[in-house]
Amino acid sequence: MKQPASEEQWRLLTERLYERPYDAESYLDRADLYQGLGFPDLAAGDAYKALLLTDEATDESGEYYDVAINALMNSKDADVALDVHAKSLVLKCYRLLTSNLRACGCLKSAFNFCERGLAVDPHDFFLGKQKASIIYHHETLRKSSFDPAELFDQGSVRRELYPWNTHEPDRFSTQSLSFLNAELSQVAPKCSVVAVDLPLLTEDNALATTKVKVKQLGIFANEDIGPGETVLHETSMLTANNRLHDPLCDACSSELPSISSHQQIYSCPECDDTVYCSEHCLSVASSTYHPAVCGKDVDAIGKDTNPKEAADALYLLLLGRVMALSETQGLHPLELKETKYIWGDFIHPNSKYVHSSTASDYTIAHHLPFSFAYNILSPLHILEKMDIDIYASLERYDFWILNTLYAKFRDTASARLSTRDGRPEVCAVHPMWCLANHSCAPNVRWEWGGEIKFWARAGDEVVRWGPEKGDETKSRWKGGISKGQEVLNHYCDPDLDVKGRREWAAGALGGMCMCERCLWEAEESEFCAPDRTA
Repeated sequence: MKQPASEEQWRLLTERLYERPYDAESYLDRADLYQGLGFPDLAAGDAYKALLLTDEATDESGEYYDVAINALMNSKDADVALDVHAKSLVLKCYRLLTSNLRACGCLKSAFNFCERGLAVDPHDFFLGKQKASIIYHHETLRKSSFDPAELFDQGSVRRELYPWNTHEPDRFSTQSLSFLNAELSQVAPKCSVVAVDLPLLTEDNALATTKVKVKQLGIFANEDIGPGETVLHETSMLTANNRLHDPLCDACSSELPSISSHQQIYSCPECDDTVYCSEHCLSVASSTYHPAVCGKDVDAIGKDTNPKEAADALYLLLLGRVMALSETQGLHPLELKETKYIWGDFIHPNSKYVHSSTASDYTIAHHLPFSFAYNILSPLHILEKMDIDIYASLERYDFWILNTLYAKFRDTASARLSTRDGRPEVCAVHPMWCLANHSCAPNVRWEWGGEIKFWARAGDEVVRWGPEKGDETKSRWKGGISKGQEVLNHYCDPDLDVKGRREWAAGALGGMCMCERCLWEAEESEFCAPDRTA
């Protein structure tokens, strides 16, 4: 278990970085700590910043040359030459990057940094051993000669409620519920947010049980809602699209009116290439996020990517939108109303229900997708394009903060697929919509197009299951939502069989679905399965 001394050490090292944000050695000290605590992703992030600063200190034309060289000189011993000290730091950066990216599963990036380190010192024992190990394991796995291009580069890391994260609220407190219900009343006036106990989800069938419960939030009807009636209607500024030249509103990502429709579109007065579908979107964007990116060269980042990276690019663009919201409103990214109350699935069922912050090694299940490109390199690129100092802004954009945001997005963002190639092209986080829990027998249907809506399902739309599915006298098949009943959303196609639904929804849910329908159908299919032991 992590000891309080480790958290205190983290606090002291982080405070040192706040005071000396251009000190490469301080980043390396914290990277060492992260590595010891089992956070290779955070260690790699700090090691990369340290590497950037050592590069800055050797380039007189660099933006941070003066502060970087000054920090480098102040960190060395008096009897050590500056170039010798710099080389030692550079090699340590490459060692940390190689070992920690490898621990994350980002083998291609790890091998690349290993090669770069060996170019600095071809005789470095640690890097040489790492290179040989990567090659050996790759050849053993592939049973073919080594090709760096074939190395995996998409890894995974811990979904962590970091012990130093003081921004995560008690979502079940009277104050939190009061705020959430005030927000919900504006988009779903007949509903309220209530704390509920749900089964703990796991990817392991052997651990699947309805007996272990976790507390979550849910949406419940305060009064009867008729079939076909609108339950929720929500817009959000936390949206993103990965199409560079598609006619989409910059704020809500809905499609802009066609030229032939003669409907007015609205442009930012300062940058004509940023357009909106309505005067409302222009006004809200101008007060919440656009000033931070107005006239900045950020439009092409994450756009028109390789189809395999379409989803990752959308999450990156959501991260960029949060940065813009944060800068414009002067708020910490985790204090924004769009992000603060979202839960990031920070519990790891595969670790025997132990919260991951109590673990100190790599045995905790890794559920958060991670890559050097999208978790380290690209976020720094966005900050630089926004003219934000990537070192002095540590208090708002430290890598643990970015990982926390990614964890929240990956569980709650909704997406729209392209009608042309079927890949995700638009996504958004609607903070109230995502409070509705999943069921494979949902009582609402929803539609997303810049704004999101719930409608209560009518009788002919109700998903019928169980032994009574053919009994037309049962009130459960009449549609609508009764007072006191939970509003149940769906994260997969309810028409799939139980196996298909569970596979499809596992990523969004964080484990195997345990709704009433899935439990009944799984038991029924097991009971009806032919006896293959005869």
